[in-house]
Amino acid sequence: MVTLPFFPQLYPNELFYSALARYKVRCGILPDKLLAKDVFQVRTVIASAEVPNCISVAHTNILPDLSISAEELVLKHTLYSLYAAFSDQRIKRKILKQMLNTGANTYTTSLGLATCVLRKNNFFRFCPLCVLEQINTYGEMFWDRRWFGVYTNCCPMHGITLHETDIAIHNPARHAYIPLIDVIHSIDSNTATIRRASVQDGLVAKAAMNILENLDWPTLTLDQLTLFYRGLAIDRQYNRGQYICQAEVANFIQRFWSWRWLESCGFNKKTFDQAMAALFRKHRKQQTYLIHLVGALPFFDGDINSWINAVVSLPPTQRLLATPSTHGSSQEDRAKLAKWKNAWLAMVKSDGPKQARTNTTDGKKLYAALYRADKYWLLDTNSKYRVDRTSKNDRVNWGKRDHVTCKALFACLYLTNDVSSERRSKRWFMLQLNNSATIEHNLYRLPLTARFLERYSESVEDYQCRRLTQATAFFAKQNIRAQPWQLYRRARINTQRQISSMVCKTCEWCVDWLAQNIK
Repeated sequence: MVTLPFFPQLYPNELFYSALARYKVRCGILPDKLLAKDVFQVRTVIASAEVPNCISVAHTNILPDLSISAEELVLKHTLYSLYAAFSDQRIKRKILKQMLNTGANTYTTSLGLATCVLRKNNFFRFCPLCVLEQINTYGEMFWDRRWFGVYTNCCPMHGITLHETDIAIHNPARHAYIPLIDVIHSIDSNTATIRRASVQDGLVAKAAMNILENLDWPTLTLDQLTLFYRGLAIDRQYNRGQYICQAEVANFIQRFWSWRWLESCGFNKKTFDQAMAALFRKHRKQQTYLIHLVGALPFFDGDINSWINAVVSLPPTQRLLATPSTHGSSQEDRAKLAKWKNAWLAMVKSDGPKQARTNTTDGKKLYAALYRADKYWLLDTNSKYRVDRTSKNDRVNWGKRDHVTCKALFACLYLTNDVSSERRSKRWFMLQLNNSATIEHNLYRLPLTARFLERYSESVEDYQCRRLTQATAFFAKQNIRAQPWQLYRRARINTQRQISSMVCKTCEWCVDWLAQNIK
C-alpha cells in the first residue's frame, strides 16, 4: 500500500474525478499518466468523470483513515446511483464490480446509454452560481456531480442553464484529469450570461438530484416496474379491462411536458410513442432515467417526493410473481382449477406437453385456461414431463447421392488433369459441384466422397512440385539449361521461406533432366 498524505478531502457531491484533478494541482504533477501511476499503481486507467473504475486500489492508497468505504465512494462521488437507478440486481453488481476493479468499464452499453436515441450531453458543464458558493464556502472550486447527468440541462439548485465547456466527457485524451480552475478564468463573465432554464428541465434536474442523493433507492426488477406503470395507468382509467390504452397514455404524458420540450430532448412522434408503449407494457429491457421521469412524473402531477415514495414502497418481487388465481378466489373457482390441473396432468403424463396441447381441441382449450389461471404452475409442470423426440430424416438417399457425387468428382479430375491447371484442393473440388454447400455440410454421410477428397486433393507441396514441372517445360521449349533459382522464380516459390524436402528433390530432378535433354 502506498499512502497519499496530500490527497484532498472530498467535498459533498464532488466527483471522484474532480478530487484527482485537485490532487494533481496540489502536488504539481504535470503528466496525467504519472498521476494515474501514483494513485492507481497503473498508467492505463481511463479518466472517466461519470463512472470511473479501479476505485478499490485508489481507495487503498488514499489516506488510511478515510471515513468512507470504496462502495460509499462509488455511491456518493460518481454517477453510478443515477445511471443504474432502474437496473436490475445483476447489472448493478456487474457495473459496481467493474468500477471497483481494474479493467474495462461497459456502463454505456450495459445501462443502455449507448443505444438511447435521446440527445445526450457530451461536454463538461458547470453552474457559475454554484462555483461562487463553492469559493465562498470551501475556498476552492470543484466539479459537482449534479452538473453531469447525461440528460440534465440545468442546475437543480439554482434553476439556470448550465454553461458548457469545450472539454468532451469522453475525451480522446483518455487519461487527462482537468481541474475546474483551468476552465474558469473569470467568474464575472460567466455570471453575466446566466439564463433561466425551462420548468421541464428544472423538474428533470431536481428529480435526478433526488435519485443521486437517495442512498436508500431500491433495486427494482422488471416485474416490479411492469406492475408499477400498469397501476399508474389503471388508476387514471387509461385501460379497457386488462388492456392499457397506449394512445391515451401517450397523449396525457405529452400534454404534461409539451411537445416542444420533448422534441428538444430528441423525441419525435415515432420514438416517443415507442418509448411510452415500452414503458407501460411488460418490461423486457431497461430504459434510461429520463424516460422513466418523462413517463412517471405526469401521473404524480410533477410531485417528485410522491413519485419517489411510490417507487421506494413498491412490493417485493415474490409478491408480484404470486399467482392471482388462488388469491381471494371462491371455493368453486379453486375446485375448477384443481379439476383442470388433474386433467392436464393425466394428458401430459401419457403424451407429453406438446402432444397434449396440439392433438385435440379440448387440450388446446385446457392449455389456454390454465395459462390464464396459473401460468407458472403450467410451465413448471410442462418442463417436468417434456418429451425429447428425435426425428429421423429419410428424405435423402445418401448412399445414392454418395455414388453420384463421387462420379462427378472423378469427371472433374479427368477433365482438368492438366499440368497447368490451378491447385486442386478440397475446396476447389467442392466448387465444381452444383450442390457444394450441401455436400460440405453432410460430408460425414458420404464416405466415398470423403475418401476421394482425402486421396486426390492437392496439398501445397504437391502444387509447388507441379509448378516446378511447368517451369521445366517452359525452359525446355526455350532450350535453356535453367539453374535452381531460375526454376524457383518461374514457379513463384519464395526461397526465403522454408521449403519442404519433396519440393527440393523435385527441383533437383528438374535441373538434372534439363541438363541431360538440352544440348
